[in-house]
Formats: sequence, structure tokens, C-alpha cells
Amino acid sequence: MEANKCGHKWIVSLTQQEEEGDLDCALIQAVSDLLKVNNFAIYINKHFSAPIPPTLINPKNGLKDVNSIQIQHLLNKATPNKVIVSHAYAHTTSYIPVYHLDDVTGVLIIETEHALKEQTCMMALHILNIYANQLWLLHKSRLDPLTELLNRQTFDKKVMEIVSGDGFLVPREGACKNRGWFLAIVDIDLFKNVNDNFGHVVGDKVIAKIAKLLKSNFRVEDYVFRYGGEEFAILFQVSTQADAYNALDRLRANVAKYPFAQVEQLTISIGFLELQNIDTVSSLVNQADLALYHSKKTGRNKVTACSELTLYEDELITQ
Repeated sequence: MEANKCGHKWIVSLTQQEEEGDLDCALIQAVSDLLKVNNFAIYINKHFSAPIPPTLINPKNGLKDVNSIQIQHLLNKATPNKVIVSHAYAHTTSYIPVYHLDDVTGVLIIETEHALKEQTCMMALHILNIYANQLWLLHKSRLDPLTELLNRQTFDKKVMEIVSGDGFLVPREGACKNRGWFLAIVDIDLFKNVNDNFGHVVGDKVIAKIAKLLKSNFRVEDYVFRYGGEEFAILFQVSTQADAYNALDRLRANVAKYPFAQVEQLTISIGFLELQNIDTVSSLVNQADLALYHSKKTGRNKVTACSELTLYEDELITQ
């Protein structure tokens, strides 16, 4: 009866979380309460279908580090609902899969002196399944339905997380320590002509295709957003402004040469800046917008860094 009460409490705690970090904390607490040990590690692929290594969400655990190749091997072997147990050197290691629908998205690794009870393993499986479902719901709530890019609300939160939290202090996993954060605003040139000449259905297809081009030109761990209408935003890390310019110019060139159905050729204009100081989201976007408008005013199909602007460009610029 006590286990059932705890299980209910853990499930309620997981399903009421609306932020990813809080959901992770609720899972770590639930697993710790269930196992009554600290020798466990939870690895989760939070990008679901994206082929990237899972992230360790409880780094302060009692286990030795497992490299990404070993974790990926475990996930490849794992199947939903099946617990794998190994015995060596007077301890037992249990591998409990985290899955959503039929896809294994992570693994809970536990080291104990004796094998876990079947009831404990089943409860852990249940908790992990609830966590994965809630994580999926949070993931879907952050996506724009047309492009499946991250949405505007998620953009605001992510920018504030970077400029006011640990974004400047802690590099992203696997990133070089000398990398900085950059924000780019991307706009489709003369997009109104697409809707006027070909209709909104074709216009939506163009937006969806450019969204795919944006995602394919950046890493899975970079953040790509649909900012609104035909405008997009990108948050990414590189070492220098020159590297940022080169990455964005490659994107611009790839869009310019892509053969869009019916429309044939399209171009994009881009403005960007490095996120060096704590500032409001609106102020940072306004700075990137000024660089974007400079690109449009001086011929379109261009990339402009905010640092290149002169004082006269601080006035309102219209297309």
C-alpha cells in the first residue's frame, strides 16, 4: 500500500511539471526515493528522433562516467519494457530503458549489491515511461505546427536562459570553451510576392522547406525557431564572429541555389549579433533586426553583422 501511495505521488509530481529542468528534477527525486541509493545514472535523448547521444541528467551520481559510444550501444540493444541485468565484481548493474511509444530514448543505470526486486524494476519502468510521455508533451508544445521548428514562446525563454542564466558560463555539452553565443534573424525576401502569385498553400510549403534547409545547415544541438510569418531565428555557438558569418552565408547561398517547386528561386536576408551582455529579448532582437534591415535595404540576399552598422542605421528602416 505504501509503495502505491509513493507511486501515485511520483506520477503526480512528474505530470504537473511544465519546464524541462523541473521535470528532470522530479524524475531524479522519484528514482532516488524508489531505489534508496545514489548509485544510478539517467541518460536521456531529449531530441527524440534526432541521432545524437543521450544527455546525462544527474551528473552528481555515484557511478563512473559512461562514454557516449557505450550508451548508444546500450540503447541499440534495449527494447521497451525489458530490464537487462549483469553481475560482476560483487555488484549488480541493472539497465532499465526509457521509452516513448516503441522508441527507446534513454536508459537508467543502477548499481547495487544485490539484484533489484521485480516490483522495484516495474515501478522504475512505469516512472520512466510517465517521464518520457511528459517530456514528449513538453517537446511538442514548443514546436511550430507548420515547420516543426521551435516556436516564438520557446525563443523568448531560451534567449533569457542564455543571457541571464548559465549560458555564458557553462559551454554546451561537447562544445569548445571558447565558443560564444550568436543570434541571427532570417527573413525570406519578397515573400509577399509568393503568396500573391502562387497562393498561401504554396507559401506555406516554401516556409516549411526553408525551415528544413535551416535545420540541415546547423547542428542538431543548435536552436532554430520560427519567429513569425516568414521570419526565423537561430541561436548557435561558434568561436568568432567570422565563423558565425561564414555559417550564415553558407545558409544564404544554399537557399539561393535551391530549386523551389513552382516558385523556383528565392533568397533570404540575415542580420546577426553576438550575445555578449545581459539584455532584454526585445532589445537583442531589435539589434539583429537592424542588421537584417540593412541587408534588405542594400540589395537583399545578404548577411550583415550588427557590429557593421553605423549610427545612421539606428533610425527606423522600412522595406
